Amino acid sequence: MTQQGAPRDAPVPLEHGAQNAVRGPVTGDPAACAPSGRDSAAWGPSDGDSAAQGDPAAQGDPAPQGDPAAQDGAAIDVTAPRARTYRVGGYTVVELHGEIDIAGVGSVGPALDAATAGGEPAVIVDLRPAAFFDCSGLGMLCRAHRRVGERAGRMRLVCDNALILRTLRAGRMLDVLHPVATLDEALRTEE
Repeated sequence: MTQQGAPRDAPVPLEHGAQNAVRGPVTGDPAACAPSGRDSAAWGPSDGDSAAQGDPAAQGDPAPQGDPAAQDGAAIDVTAPRARTYRVGGYTVVELHGEIDIAGVGSVGPALDAATAGGEPAVIVDLRPAAFFDCSGLGMLCRAHRRVGERAGRMRLVCDNALILRTLRAGRMLDVLHPVATLDEALRTEE
């Protein structure tokens, strides 16, 4: 995760109250920010059962469509933008991974466009795996929201990252997209 305008390896200052904040001295070494005992690919909520949250990977399902790295067993770069698409109930879930910035939108946008195509799409966009999200990603979400609305569909947003929520707030999209913290909550929410 990088701060806009900062070099990719620069540490990001965390605001007071940021979720999953790393406690300890701030150094210039990004490796010093990694939580002990966990590699950076596993960052995220450590409590709770991901299978209970509707994660098909935790339930033993095969690698989802749109995730070639998981299909061939290659190591996954946590900053490389990619989309993982799968079905849960009546929804198409599009997880956005890595850095969703001006360079990354071209990699993940087609998956979101495919999910919002057709009549009455039901889409959940999951930003929890995203390492970084800027105004380019916000524009992509606005486009997806518009496409879903034009097709009389439903779109839910899952996000629990304080920095991404701040970007959504700055873009005045919190009241439009109504983000929720978990996939289960998005599946239960009806407008």
